[in-house]
Amino acid sequence: MIQEATVLVHADGPARAKFFSGLSDGLPPDIRVSFLTESPEAHRLLTAAGKTVRLLGARAAAPTPETDALYDSSLCGALGSINRRVAAGYHAEIQALLAEVAPQVIWCWNGTKFIDRALKASGLPFVALEAANIPGCFVVEEGGVNAESATYRMLASGAPVAAPPDFDLAAWRAAYVAAKEGQTSIPQASVSQDEAGDKLRHLLAFWRSTPRFVGYQIDRILGYGLKPLVKRRLARLAAARPARGRTVFFPQQVSSDSQLIFNADHDNLSALALLLAELPEGAVLVSNLHPAEHRLTRMLAFLRLCRKDPRLVPATGGAWGLVKSADEVVTINSTVGLEAAILGRPCRFLGKSFFARLARDDAALKWYLGAHILPYGAASAAPTDPRLLARLLPHAAR
Repeated sequence: MIQEATVLVHADGPARAKFFSGLSDGLPPDIRVSFLTESPEAHRLLTAAGKTVRLLGARAAAPTPETDALYDSSLCGALGSINRRVAAGYHAEIQALLAEVAPQVIWCWNGTKFIDRALKASGLPFVALEAANIPGCFVVEEGGVNAESATYRMLASGAPVAAPPDFDLAAWRAAYVAAKEGQTSIPQASVSQDEAGDKLRHLLAFWRSTPRFVGYQIDRILGYGLKPLVKRRLARLAAARPARGRTVFFPQQVSSDSQLIFNADHDNLSALALLLAELPEGAVLVSNLHPAEHRLTRMLAFLRLCRKDPRLVPATGGAWGLVKSADEVVTINSTVGLEAAILGRPCRFLGKSFFARLARDDAALKWYLGAHILPYGAASAAPTDPRLLARLLPHAAR
């Protein structure tokens, strides 16, 4: 039985604000929810929905060894999207808010931004949610997502797991394939209208970020404009190099993927170099840019490598068809590895990911699909499904 609880939720933008607002609407009345956000648009949406919300970013502060360590471990630090003084200001506001709200559990999305790292450092139960690479579904993980999750530690330990007794993998797979065949885009590949205002404000407030982030944004702006040209040139190369013989498929991850940055020894280019070096004679390596990759420097580097090595065939379509047809899939720690596991395709991982065990252990795959994957409808249902509630409130479910 879930007892009363106080939850502090980090909503890092309008899309997350809408998701968590809907989720909180279905909770039992004894579960109190407070929000914090660095996004003015998310703050506006949550306030309009009648939620208790605190907008962070009122002041900067002098960095400390603690805030610097959290900054260096965060995606914000890796990209330079905020500077160290802004991060220290967030940290001071977060400490005051934790004392004021006294939450028993923290919820966030993905869990790798500076605010998430600062909340996790409180030692409170920390629950991270993220979109699953399964149409219409999301996942809930304790401690962080993928390689940072309690699920990763448990599966990596080799602990036995059991699927729900009524779980039918064949039926689940058939429904999944049907949904994937009808999918035409991925959410990360575009910016919603709700997010555009926040992103523009962030870009213009350059004094809150770093020169490195300004360069990153210029790289992305140029990429948005020149991506059609790069794709046309890749398509010409692909047409001249039809894949023959053994095919190894390497789906690239977006270069700002936190799992790629923090939980892998390779980036896309070094992984491509490794795979080309070990490619058997007569085989080809097929690879595609991630749909959400808009950094011009990354796109041009891939184009140059394709021109240099005729064994590298650029894929101009989506990953789905290639996962189904390739002789082998190799990924760093992309969710495409989960797709390969679901389809029973041979898959190798170059980085940390619990998908690696799912690809070789049918029992673990059934357990994960049967117990972890949740439809988005569950997040807006009222009352909240008890199984979802137990995942969201791990301190109470124990």
